[in-house]
Amino acid sequence: MKKLLFILLLSVLVVGAIFMIYLKSNPPLVIQSYTSKQNNEAVKIIALNNKGLREIKLKQLLVNDKLPDSAQLVISKSEPFEAETKLEGNSHMSFHKLSQRTILPTRYIDQQAIGKQPQHYAVQLQASEIKKVTIQYEYLKIPFTLTAELQANN
Repeated sequence: MKKLLFILLLSVLVVGAIFMIYLKSNPPLVIQSYTSKQNNEAVKIIALNNKGLREIKLKQLLVNDKLPDSAQLVISKSEPFEAETKLEGNSHMSFHKLSQRTILPTRYIDQQAIGKQPQHYAVQLQASEIKKVTIQYEYLKIPFTLTAELQANN
């Protein structure tokens, strides 16, 4: 009986370790694209995509390893985030604190509900000389970090 219990416990630990290695090697949050806001290099719009199975909760955003002047989660109920996308005054865009809303998995977004449900997610950040962005988030109660080096010409 003890041997069976030991094998069962060991199996659970091995499966848990494999699951953690898989999650860490295939993080669910990816940066789709980024652009400057209306030729303003101090404000970047970074489009995010959740390729996981559960929601992602953003915790903190750092620019060049420091807190930015401002950072907001932008949710679009219609068009994706591109250079010419109008954010202010657009009834299909909403702005939130980073940890106020979760990012839904892409596979669960209803593409037929344009204008009614969130379709695209991005972070809008303002800081001087944005070169490196670090996004700290939580997925399945596990902390993750996504770091990206941004090119100056985007």
